[in-house]
Amino acid sequence: MSVESTKTKKVCSGFSGLAGYQNPEVWAKVTGKALYGTDLKFPGMLYGKILRSPHPHARIRNIDSSAALAISGVKAVLTAADLQCEPYGIVIKDELPLALKRVRYIGDEVAVVAAVDQETADRALQAVKVDYEPLPAVFEPAEAVKAGSPQLHEQFPGNIAWERNIQRGDPGKAFAEADVIVENTFSTPSVHPAYLEPIACVAVSSYTSGVNLHTALQSPDIVRDIIAEVLDMPYSGVRIIGPVMGGGFGGRVYGNLKLYILASILSMQTGAPVKMQLTREEEFIAGRPLIAAKMKLKMALRSDGTILAREADIITDNGAYSAQAPLVSKTLSERNDSVYRIPSIKTRVRLAYTNKVPTAQYRAYGNQVANFACESLIDQAAKKLKMDPLQLRLKNCTRSGDITVHGLNIQSCELGGCLQKAASKIGWNKRKKNRGYGLSAAIHASGSLVANKDFRGASARVFLERDGIVTVFSGEQDYGQGTNAAFARIAARVLGLKPQMIMICSRDTLVAPYSQGALANRQTTIGGRAVQMAAENLKNNIIKIAGEMVGEPVSMNDGRLSTASGDGPDLKAVALYYHNQTSGLKIVGEGSYLPPAEDYDHSGYGNISVTYSFAAHAAEVEIDQSTGSLTIHRFVAVHDSGRIVDHLAASGQVCGGVTQGLGFSLYEGYLFEQGRVVNPSFVDYKIPTILDVPSIEHFFIETDDPHGPFGAKGLGEIVQVPVLGALANAVADAAGDWVSELPLSAEKIVQLMPEEK
Repeated sequence: MSVESTKTKKVCSGFSGLAGYQNPEVWAKVTGKALYGTDLKFPGMLYGKILRSPHPHARIRNIDSSAALAISGVKAVLTAADLQCEPYGIVIKDELPLALKRVRYIGDEVAVVAAVDQETADRALQAVKVDYEPLPAVFEPAEAVKAGSPQLHEQFPGNIAWERNIQRGDPGKAFAEADVIVENTFSTPSVHPAYLEPIACVAVSSYTSGVNLHTALQSPDIVRDIIAEVLDMPYSGVRIIGPVMGGGFGGRVYGNLKLYILASILSMQTGAPVKMQLTREEEFIAGRPLIAAKMKLKMALRSDGTILAREADIITDNGAYSAQAPLVSKTLSERNDSVYRIPSIKTRVRLAYTNKVPTAQYRAYGNQVANFACESLIDQAAKKLKMDPLQLRLKNCTRSGDITVHGLNIQSCELGGCLQKAASKIGWNKRKKNRGYGLSAAIHASGSLVANKDFRGASARVFLERDGIVTVFSGEQDYGQGTNAAFARIAARVLGLKPQMIMICSRDTLVAPYSQGALANRQTTIGGRAVQMAAENLKNNIIKIAGEMVGEPVSMNDGRLSTASGDGPDLKAVALYYHNQTSGLKIVGEGSYLPPAEDYDHSGYGNISVTYSFAAHAAEVEIDQSTGSLTIHRFVAVHDSGRIVDHLAASGQVCGGVTQGLGFSLYEGYLFEQGRVVNPSFVDYKIPTILDVPSIEHFFIETDDPHGPFGAKGLGEIVQVPVLGALANAVADAAGDWVSELPLSAEKIVQLMPEEK
């Protein structure tokens, strides 16, 4: 892919009067002063390393660690026989910290060592002798579910880790009455979030405080709970303290649970701090990439373009263990059904165990995978109907006030406007003959409620310090996406202060409120609403205490206190007055946002999110007729994410998400050979560089959402979702047919080109 230019566009500024604010952490990063997990060091720290299986499937006959223990500087060598842990898991409890009796993929954790330095730890790993008995393995999901295939887990016959069948409406009748039926099969590979900093942690244990785990996570509270259960400790016995995060993109929602558990166990065993970090190769062979999927889709339409029904048969690759893959498969199987008004749906999705890397999620929870398939099918239908793809989308797209086929309650929605804007900016009505043009539309949850129905919301605590600074404690995590800056803006707007006067504290489970974490676009919509409510509570308390201080009613506007007779005390004076009157307490405001409870039937029908974000992307491409080489001349991204809190951060989100989508579409994907990852480095696993990024123009159609803070909705995940479909449709427009398997390589594209006569 070649490059024309790199530029961005924005159409409006952030909150009035708050432009130009930067999170102070930005400066620590750009000056090299920020401390990441890999930078952490503690006195007397040991280094932990994991011995991994060289076999995709094998029985462990014996492990001899005596030679490793005899090496000077080796402080511990542990195998599954040394541990007493129950199986754990995020959705399905199918893992142990170390493999017991059997390994199930190349990279499975077999033993762990702790030594005085990395070199000694590596020597110890080489000294551990493991006697394996290789077993038959299965590598493809479609093969894994066949009768007679090797079974990975006895409690899951047929290698089905999770299965779901959905039917809404009457799809059989719809297909019988359809004027046009289109169908195709699409597939996507596993892809890695490719964050720059490999996952790292330091565990520090003591008899008095339990385990303090220093690691960067998107959902530290949930990880703390899982670790405590595995270690059979009270929740209060595990504390997670987050350093600066070197990228997450969903890959650090739960991170690498085994690494955290094993580091904690080693620290408790040795009494010393233990540092463990994955190498880049380990990130690829034992990390948790996005699930691979194969999707058979069929859609029924009337001759005027009205969509009647869609059927899907989907199989996803779980790898050897489950992690978030069941939740990702669920999102993949249903979210795109609500982009358009589709009255009837029939879907079967199966998650299959294979002897490969365990999989999980990556930005958007699989929504982008299904979007590639569903949006390609929309264009196929338009071609068969001889209808403009834009008009087909506009005719059927979801609108405000709709209740979708899965029960989603759509309140604020500018999907139609996003489509029209994207088409206009890409030059849809003035398309060049030697170019290909593609559109794609998307919906994504903004504040999902279904991860834990009993814990749907968020809370925040806000303090007025004696120097007039306001401190916000929130359990929501900033991992570079701009949460802290957004929260500072929200609190500042409520209190009438400059954002520079707001400090955000969030990375310590001991002091921050409990949170589900940075997933499902919760941060701004739900976490930000809690901050807004806490700031409003603080403002009311300041007014009340200031009134007591001066003996007359006080009002607060633009951060200033006043009385009927004139100016009131400043914030410092009020904070000091309360400090003295209460022997050291601070004025506090608390906010707890509890979204409305929603009902779901046994099939999952119901409103699964506080609100929903929408987007439409458009691409203009050109194909070299002889080689299939692709040039992306322009890319347009239009989003309805409510009121934009921070335009600089929002711009970064769009450009970053689109760039990741380009990588997913054009270059990325795990390559396997008998279960072995053969491209476990950035040399062989290609991600876009600055030279690969085309012109990205982005626009926001701002709506006032009734739920988010000051009308805001989430943005961070949906920015990647429509990229794959837009590019696939642009390639099909130029080549005359669809590449149904990602990535869109030159080899696949050239096969679509008509032969020269």
